[in-house]
Amino acid sequence: MDKIVQYLTDNFGQTFTNGTKKEIADLINALSREEIGDLRYRLFNEARRLEQSNNGQQALFWLQNCFDLIGEYKFSMHKVFFSPGTDILESISDLLKQAKQTLDICVFTITDERLANDIQNCHQSGIKVRIITDDDKMYDNGSAIKGLKNVGIPVKIDHSRYHMHHKFGIIDSKIVFTGSFNWTYTASNHNQENLLITTNYDIVKQYKEQYEQLWKEMFKL
Repeated sequence: MDKIVQYLTDNFGQTFTNGTKKEIADLINALSREEIGDLRYRLFNEARRLEQSNNGQQALFWLQNCFDLIGEYKFSMHKVFFSPGTDILESISDLLKQAKQTLDICVFTITDERLANDIQNCHQSGIKVRIITDDDKMYDNGSAIKGLKNVGIPVKIDHSRYHMHHKFGIIDSKIVFTGSFNWTYTASNHNQENLLITTNYDIVKQYKEQYEQLWKEMFKL
């Protein structure tokens, strides 16, 4: 964040219309919602400082340009997909490959080997992976759950006459994907299913809180 503030301050009076250094754009894109808030606060204080040594209107103009730049490059994603077809499968696979730090999965069943391989690859690349799933469905033919557990991925299950029927995932605590889609070949190739992907802060926060609550309540496999 220091690099971003320094770059914007060094370019006081500029409109940023001639482009922004890719390094700065990438740094802004990597910020979380909380960090974006901190950056705006720091820039506001910087504008107050600049106002004392420069024209006040110019400082306000600079601050607005900074906020516009943040709005342009901050990470945002809101998409919807439907099946049958490959759109949902490919979208989930792409999301899993984008994970950098954490992957929390809460799904009814996983039998699609393609997605199971993506999960295992995340784990093997050092990403912290956790899985919550249904206790009955892990005994289905083709279930990938035991194999994922055997490679070292923590798995928790319910012990209930009812089902752990959620189908959602959280990537790096900033992306949520959810919908009717079960991680099965049938869901990809035949079923009418849907998937929603969002980075909306309030929605992600609620899903994170729910996941942590379920993780406390469920039983280690």
